[in-house]
Amino acid sequence: MMKRKIYILLFSLVSLLSCDKKVEVERGTGNELSDIFANIEGSGPDRLFEPRYSNDTIYFDIPYYYPVDSDFETDLSKIILRASIPSDAFVSMKFGDPIDLRRPLNFSVISGVGVEKKYIINAKKVGDTHILDAKISFEQDGIVQTVEAVLVNDELRFFIDPEIDMSKTIITFSINRHASSSIKSGTTLNLNENQLITVSAPGDVHKTYTIRVMEPVKLPYGFGVNRPMWLKLGADLGFTGANETAIAISGDYLVVTKTGTVGNSQYRVFDRFTGEYIRDMYMPFTAGSGAFSQSNQLVADAKGNLLSINRAAYGQTIHIYKYDDPFDENPELLINTTNVNDLLPTTADRSTGRRLNIAGDLNGNAVITTSASVTKSFYCWEIKNGMLTSKIPTLITIEGTTGNHHGYVPEVQYINPIITSNYLLGYQSDFSYINGTTNKQINAVSLSNRGNTTFMNALAIGTFNHATYAFLGRYFSNYDLNRMGLSMFDITDPQMLSIETSSSQYPSFNVFNSETLISTVATSGTGDIAIGYSDDGDRMQVYMLHTGYGIWAHEFTVYSAN
Repeated sequence: MMKRKIYILLFSLVSLLSCDKKVEVERGTGNELSDIFANIEGSGPDRLFEPRYSNDTIYFDIPYYYPVDSDFETDLSKIILRASIPSDAFVSMKFGDPIDLRRPLNFSVISGVGVEKKYIINAKKVGDTHILDAKISFEQDGIVQTVEAVLVNDELRFFIDPEIDMSKTIITFSINRHASSSIKSGTTLNLNENQLITVSAPGDVHKTYTIRVMEPVKLPYGFGVNRPMWLKLGADLGFTGANETAIAISGDYLVVTKTGTVGNSQYRVFDRFTGEYIRDMYMPFTAGSGAFSQSNQLVADAKGNLLSINRAAYGQTIHIYKYDDPFDENPELLINTTNVNDLLPTTADRSTGRRLNIAGDLNGNAVITTSASVTKSFYCWEIKNGMLTSKIPTLITIEGTTGNHHGYVPEVQYINPIITSNYLLGYQSDFSYINGTTNKQINAVSLSNRGNTTFMNALAIGTFNHATYAFLGRYFSNYDLNRMGLSMFDITDPQMLSIETSSSQYPSFNVFNSETLISTVATSGTGDIAIGYSDDGDRMQVYMLHTGYGIWAHEFTVYSAN
């Protein structure tokens, strides 16, 4: 009887399977590259060389030397290509291994249904023809004056009052060490009329610039001419993985915080105009500091004074040091308090020091904040007339924002340096405008491309030419947080923070968006933004740290492009 039951069961199973219909997999029709970039052996998955497109032809201008200021000549026979294609498509050649690009390279992308799309790659080695740090000097009323250039397209523009005689003007500049120029740096020129300068570099590349003196046309408000300053990859700055977590501007210097392992944090000082490393700052948080041995943040106030903070778990001591500048070897222990408050949720992380922010001038009026991780709260201190009102912080809890907490690295920026000022909050779920009296959300700020934005943890506020700007670092597309860009908003009229993207006035609110920087390293969303200004106030420099990628620098000026 048992055998009969088994036979019936097997027969039923075979019958059932024989009745199943064949499952057909629908193949894709996509056969186009969605992305392609190039690099060299030893660079891992880093995006070193970006393409140009013309229909089905892809052009790569490979630096003749890499890094560009080194003596390491690039070998076109050993270029590595990396590309993205539709999920069930395939490529007619193998990417990811060294390829010879000394001659045009033909390849195809074949869709899942077998439709072929042909591509051609043309690569050439080109030297660096950029002119950097161009200045002119001339004598006026017995005093030597120096003016920096503003690069607009292929013009080096110098904004000078028209009544000044420019017939004996000395021009200085820097170019790549492998390049040459038709006019030498230090040459005396007659700039009462335009002059031409040609920079030639290996690979038979030449670029001609016009040197032009113009009457300055300064805008009464906001920025006009703006330009990229530099973009430095992490490898060029000595970055390691995703350990760089903060940047600050003090005078002519850019300070980068490297969190490292416990006891190995560093504050590294660079020339902010060239990206050249100078030295390390004094570090108060060392391996011998016990609970105070790790630092994620060093930030600057509006005058270039600096504050550093240690990472403090709940119950540990918070130390905040004040530096006069990056070369201060004896910083003041400004705040010494304990990270304890019964109002913080007991189930949350509650650690402090992952973010530190200052609004105002530490020698005048200022507000200092540091967030309590995985809560909706932050600690706040106020400085009036250069004096800390209390070393015991005020705990502020925000109401009305999306989510149960603000993550590990939310950033709070007060619009004005008083504790009752309204403020901005950037965190993983939103960019919010907060009432400083009630600490309730006024509104979430409308963002273009909001649906593609994942985190918004980097935030800064700056004033320039009678305008107040907010700068937001945005992570796009995925939760690896490896795609970062910067958006700039005019918040001079705070009511603009409530404007919708559909409004015709939105472009006068969201006044600038950078390109997206794509890192090959997954990050924790710990990028940062810092702002600097020229001595005369005619230029503002904005720096964005994309952790795991490098630093992007862009300059805005008061000069009209017309």
